[in-house]
Amino acid sequence: MFNEVTWIPREPPVRHAFSLFRVVDAGTPDEWYDLLGVVRVPVDRRGPDKLRDGLRPWALVTLAAGGYGFGRYHAGYSTLDEEDEPDKSFASEDINWSGTGVLVPAGQSAPPAPAGDVRG
Repeated sequence: MFNEVTWIPREPPVRHAFSLFRVVDAGTPDEWYDLLGVVRVPVDRRGPDKLRDGLRPWALVTLAAGGYGFGRYHAGYSTLDEEDEPDKSFASEDINWSGTGVLVPAGQSAPPAPAGDVRG
């Protein structure tokens, strides 16, 4: 027993990603999420919250660059499962999009525009 070597398999690394969904039939009992895309993002172990802070700017740049039309969208920061689908969520943002910018309710100010292209 003392002279035996037992190899313990190494756990696969946890993969993180930003994902973007179109919310179909938003605000109705039939609401569902259509996954538009997933972008893997590297995690800085010294500052993992940096990714959470970059989710909304990434989503806004992606919506603007992708020519997405009017509607409600959902962006998420999560781990990925074995099929590269979003799994455990760390942060999310719901965005009402006009086709060219963020829609905000009357009386509220729009959030600041992203400082630059923050796609992963």
